Amino acid sequence: MKERLVSSITALLVVCYGCADQNNVGLSSAAASAGNAVVSTARLDSLVEDPSDPDALISMTRIYSDLSAAANAGQDGAGVFIDFLTQKASLDECVTEDGSLITYDDCSVSNGTIDGTFSSSGDEIDFDLSISVFGTGGTGSLTVHMYRAIVLTRTSLAGSLTYDTTIEGVDQYPGGLSFTIHADYVDITFDDVQCPLSGALRVEQVIPGESTTALEAVFGPSCGDVRLSE
Repeated sequence: MKERLVSSITALLVVCYGCADQNNVGLSSAAASAGNAVVSTARLDSLVEDPSDPDALISMTRIYSDLSAAANAGQDGAGVFIDFLTQKASLDECVTEDGSLITYDDCSVSNGTIDGTFSSSGDEIDFDLSISVFGTGGTGSLTVHMYRAIVLTRTSLAGSLTYDTTIEGVDQYPGGLSFTIHADYVDITFDDVQCPLSGALRVEQVIPGESTTALEAVFGPSCGDVRLSE
């Protein structure tokens, strides 16, 4: 299933692999992806500080790619999503703030759009966002609905994120393809540079009627230590 997804979506965007954080060098690709997903999730605090920050939005899409890669113990076609927001752009005109509620209203970035909201209350960040990628020349589209909430501080991370994904207009899947990636962040703690020292990341990817893949990555006791179980 992994190879078929890769071949069917590469017409939409550029695939980016090898984006491992330096703390994870030498680990398996699945362990590195799990670590990268946690590090990228920790960087979402910058999105709260500046909802129009392109670097923060890039981190948000990298979470998705790394979670998919971790669930598949390597790489998955969903990794194509990572390049969606790499072109810097000003989102100021389509982003509104109402207290702690941030709204993206049909924000155009690169070859896609962002719609929806996120809100923060204390250390909790609650997401309800839809991000769409459109292929050139009618090659198809990839839409991701990101939702649920995390509790994030400089030293800890807990909560969950879910990504419902729909692929349409790809020749290999004339009826379209839908799947879900779900992540649970279990009592993760960080050192001063936000490298995970304890806790776990549980990832599951479900393609209805075809397959379910899952992985648990347990961190610590030292930075870079990851133990895997499926």
